[in-house]
Amino acid sequence: MLRSLHLDVHVPPLTTQWSLALGIALTLATGGCADAPASGPPNDDPPADQIVDPSAALVKKMRSWEYRNTIATLLGDAVTIDEQWLAADLVRANFSSISAALDCYGDIEVEAFETAALDIAAQAFATSPTPLDKAGCEPTGPADACVETFLAGFGRSAWRRPLTEDELAKYMSLADSLTNTLQGDVTKGLEMTVAAMLQSPYFLYRVELGEGLPDDPRTRKYTSFEMATRLAYTLWETTPDEFLLDAAAAGELTTEESVREYATVMLSHPRADHVLQRFWREHLSVDRLTLDAYPKPDATGSLYADMRTEGQYLAARVTQPGVDALDFIASDRAFLTPSLAAHYGVADAIAEPQWVDLPADRRGYLSSGLFLAANAHPDKTSPTRRGKFVVERILCRTVPPPPPDVDISLPEVEQGQRTRREQLEMHSSEPACFGCHQVLDPAGFAFEGFDPVGAARTTDNGLPVDASGQFDGQPYDGAPALISILAASPQVPHCLTRQAFRNTMGQLETPEQEAYIDELNEQFITSGHQFRQLIVDIVSSRAYRYARRTEATAE
Repeated sequence: MLRSLHLDVHVPPLTTQWSLALGIALTLATGGCADAPASGPPNDDPPADQIVDPSAALVKKMRSWEYRNTIATLLGDAVTIDEQWLAADLVRANFSSISAALDCYGDIEVEAFETAALDIAAQAFATSPTPLDKAGCEPTGPADACVETFLAGFGRSAWRRPLTEDELAKYMSLADSLTNTLQGDVTKGLEMTVAAMLQSPYFLYRVELGEGLPDDPRTRKYTSFEMATRLAYTLWETTPDEFLLDAAAAGELTTEESVREYATVMLSHPRADHVLQRFWREHLSVDRLTLDAYPKPDATGSLYADMRTEGQYLAARVTQPGVDALDFIASDRAFLTPSLAAHYGVADAIAEPQWVDLPADRRGYLSSGLFLAANAHPDKTSPTRRGKFVVERILCRTVPPPPPDVDISLPEVEQGQRTRREQLEMHSSEPACFGCHQVLDPAGFAFEGFDPVGAARTTDNGLPVDASGQFDGQPYDGAPALISILAASPQVPHCLTRQAFRNTMGQLETPEQEAYIDELNEQFITSGHQFRQLIVDIVSSRAYRYARRTEATAE
């Protein structure tokens, strides 16, 4: 059975059935987007023409960990969730948050959520304290005040806003029908009703559409409840807790100042640590380095695990208060295991994982095994891949794709005939190849002093390695010299600001939004590159608090 939400933006149709063991299938039809309670007159709305091209209002699906976290927030940590019920987490433009805003659940995933909801509700009502215990009342019938209070409270928590009178009446009616079907078992009827609410688009999707401004209905301002949801999932990756929902009900999340205050407090909570570190893990592709994804003759699962650990500690470090986030570029220290320290050629042996001083040929993430191994072929280096990462991820420059009819493979050569660099230089001299390689290879050649798995080397194919070159008109010889050039480049903090903006917004920026990124970058520089402060600045900005209406509706 198809059901649609007719909203200001497109919501994919969801196939949802609630199947009872007694063979009764019940379906609730949902109405339009519920109006949030009045949040008081917004007192900091600028003229609409001063809100530069806000991003489109979108309906975002929950990522797998957000679903798990949300269920735990709603029903407690004792509820377990089978991983097979959860939708796959895809990545677009380097970030899963962008995929969550662009992709929708398919029929198979919706069916899995049905199974999950029934099991989750059954677990919750079988575990003390039950959801009813938390409500503090005992229902005596399917339509008494306790049932209404429970459904209104659970609905507000699950849907992240108060239910409308019509919605509450529909779920009261459902609870009544289920109770009658289940021989008067009110508790079981409420259990099944909770399962139904956990299958609603208003639960599975973040419906954030905003309200039109008086002088420009197409420019939308997110309501206080929508801001509570945006902040909770952006900063904590879970549904708003009761404290945040109460703040929303009081209209306390409608101004830049109030959002900044709440975001600052939320980022001081340990929940935020994992969220901030996830940005860095996705930005630097920390978790993708596995033997399946990057097989290499000299790699082992334990070595790759050590490299990922190094990346995770780097992500944790640059998100800490007081730490310059740009240390990821040129830091002379890293968290290494004994085997990884030996792999890097650290002079002083270590007996246990710890922070150590790096050897002179390594600085920051770009000389880590994590970066070097993930951007190389199985048995050969790839200056092009390594350079592409630098140019696109670190500097945010656009690289044109190769022409579709160009052979990008390099022929095999005999021992002592040519180095990898010399092969690439011959290849890039072809007119069809020159455009891409002149952008990518100058950065990638600096890393030729490292083999495909990130170990230092002085020869390639039996010939001396040449890791010198020029980048942006500046000469270098080896990775540390190029990294020093990057560390001094104003493009690096600007690009990091852009990447953080994309991840936080869940969308790529428009050309008109460059003004926001420029302003945020100036604030980032002024703060001494404090990453947490950058996130506070983003979520309190007009770009985050306002949206643009689109005309698409569900079919």
